[in-house]
Parts: sequence; C-alpha cells; structure tokens
Amino acid sequence: MENKSVARGMFYGGFASCVAETITMPVDVVKTRLQMDGGGGAARMYTGSLDCAAKLTAGEGVGALFKGLPPALVRQSTYGSMRYGFYSPLRDMLGIEPGKPVPLWKKIVAGAGSGAIASALANPTDLVKVRMQTDGMNKGPDGKFLPKKYTGMVNCFLTTVREEGVMALWKGVGPTVGRATALAAAELATYDEVKTQFKKNKVFTQDGLPLHVSTSFIAGYVSTVASSPFDVVKSRVMGQPLDAAGMGTRYSGMLDCFGKVIATEGPMALYNGFWANFGRVVPRVTIVFIVMEQLKAKMG
Repeated sequence: MENKSVARGMFYGGFASCVAETITMPVDVVKTRLQMDGGGGAARMYTGSLDCAAKLTAGEGVGALFKGLPPALVRQSTYGSMRYGFYSPLRDMLGIEPGKPVPLWKKIVAGAGSGAIASALANPTDLVKVRMQTDGMNKGPDGKFLPKKYTGMVNCFLTTVREEGVMALWKGVGPTVGRATALAAAELATYDEVKTQFKKNKVFTQDGLPLHVSTSFIAGYVSTVASSPFDVVKSRVMGQPLDAAGMGTRYSGMLDCFGKVIATEGPMALYNGFWANFGRVVPRVTIVFIVMEQLKAKMG
C-alpha cells in the first residue's frame, strides 16, 4: 500500500467519521437499547424508537442520549480512519487494469477486508461504548435494575481490565468483526459501484452533491440490511450481565447468541432496532462520504 494514500484516506475517514458519530449518537444509543430490549426472555421496556428516546430522556436526562460518545469518538478516530483508509489500497492491490472498471467482487473483498481488520483492532473502544450505553439497563435475580457500574470511559475501561482481564476488551470480537465485514463490504462496495454506474449511465452528469447524497442513501440502506443481525448480536454479547467470574450469564459467544435469539424471540428479533439503525447508518454514511468527497476535492 502506498503510505501517502493510506495516511490521507485514514485522515479523511477518521475526521468524517467523528463528525458523523457526534451528530448521530442519540440514534445509536436508542438503537443499542432497542437491540438489548427483551434479551434473555425479559419483558420489553420499549415499544419503539420514540418511546425509547422519551423514556430514556425522562428517566436519565437528555445527556443519556449521548452516553458512550467519548469512546465512540475514540473508536471512529481509529476504526473509522482505518476502514476508509484501507479500502482503496486493498482494492488496488487486488489488481486494476487501466481504463477498465474495477469488478464488483474486488470492491466487496476490499470493503470486507478493511472492515474486518479495523474492527478487530478497535474492538476495545466498541466494547466500552456498548457497556456505557447499556449501563443501568440490566436486572438482577430479584427483577430490579442493577445500579450503574461505570462513571465514565476511563473507569469502564479500567474496571473491565481489573475484573475480567485484558482479553475481556476483545469480548464480542466475533460479531463485531462479522458486523464490520458485512457493513464495510456493503457500504464501501455499494457506494463505489453505484457511483460508477450513475456516472456511466449519465443519471448524474457531474460529480457533485446530488450524486454523493443519492449514492450514500443507497449504500446506507444496503449496509443496514446486511449488518443489522450482527449488530444485534454484538450489542447483546457485549452488554449482557456478568457472573462473579466475569462470564456472560446469557450467551457464551456469537453463535450461541444467534441461536438463542432465534429460538426464544424468532428470526426477526435479529432486526430489533432496524429503523433506529437505519436512522443512524444512512445519515452517518451520507455525512461521511460528503465530508470525504469535499476533503478530496479541496485537498487532493
């Protein structure tokens, strides 16, 4: 990979991802809560996105909608920068012929590879974000809500390491990588391919904002459909209550979680919070690509 190309792509991707993450954080918190809702056969707390947002705000204040923002920004400055920065170099490494379009399969492989590598390395930041977002949501054996466990990002990180060991920071890495692989493959490949086809078929005659917004919307929808099941499992594995030994009390891992969710709640439970997820992914993808395209146009 060319060092300048990777560094430039990482800077553009990281900056754009942090901007998008800040704007869409309330939707992400609602999405995560909805994905956890009903886990382990518990009674559902929310009837939908608006109900969840209203109850969360009423019970914990407006600031609750930005739970997990610090680790989310740390995550996007690492995961986001690597995911977008690695895509073009990985795609080009698969071989491109001058003057000929890049085959779709190469775009999908490059997107999947960049997402998998970035998410595996950045898993600790994702785990801290999920735990902070779901803190105070779990119930004890008596059916009462457990008290909040963490006072902030650093406290959550240190508590996890102290109680569960360093490797606990990679809990849920399986569904995290699965989600990121599906998301990045769908998002990056779809954006690249749809943009190429729109320009080739003259749906848009110039490379500007209408093209970027339209292409981003399609890429965001495809990404949401592809990644939602992994996103639900990731949230549940990372956010589940733990026993005295620091082991999850509901799921032993990704496959166990997939099986139990389908068996106890039905296959569609894997799309819990879909519209909240859609409401986060599409604006995020749109903001990221618009910011990246503007940065490329002005800075090269």
